[in-house]
Amino acid sequence: FAGDGFPEWARLGGWLAGGLNWHFALAWPFVITGLIYLGYLAFSGEWRSLLFRPRDVRPAIDMQLYYLRLRPEHPPQGKHNALQKAAYTGIVVLGAISVLSGFAIYKPVQLSWLTALFGGYELARYWHFVTVWIFVGFTLLHVALVLLVDPASLRAMITGWYRGRFPSHD
Repeated sequence: FAGDGFPEWARLGGWLAGGLNWHFALAWPFVITGLIYLGYLAFSGEWRSLLFRPRDVRPAIDMQLYYLRLRPEHPPQGKHNALQKAAYTGIVVLGAISVLSGFAIYKPVQLSWLTALFGGYELARYWHFVTVWIFVGFTLLHVALVLLVDPASLRAMITGWYRGRFPSHD
């Protein structure tokens, strides 16, 4: 930016402390909803259909080849295909790394053991930065693919209704 800095609209709060306040305000809903999601997966048993396992590697490659139009027929799948399982498993891992690295840089003295697991304070900052941006990129790509492939499923995510129309108000 040649000494101009970031534009005011791009600075959360307009100053460093304001940006940190926004960061912490957004971090807690992220942590809480992540824990609720993990609790749901654990208690419902849904984790069994979402967990990427070593046996899913070959089907994931086949599905990627299909999506790249290098394989003519759709590979067999269950409730979720192997790439979906990889994405759901990976996003949980990324979320955990984001949260843990965030705690490591937030309280590096009190949580020195955690900071050390990430390779020290500076590396914990890199882990946090990279995983958070991968998480953001995943979310944007996920929504874009939903809109391209099956727009009705976006409505289902928001309303809980997938098939059929909304009730008529006539």
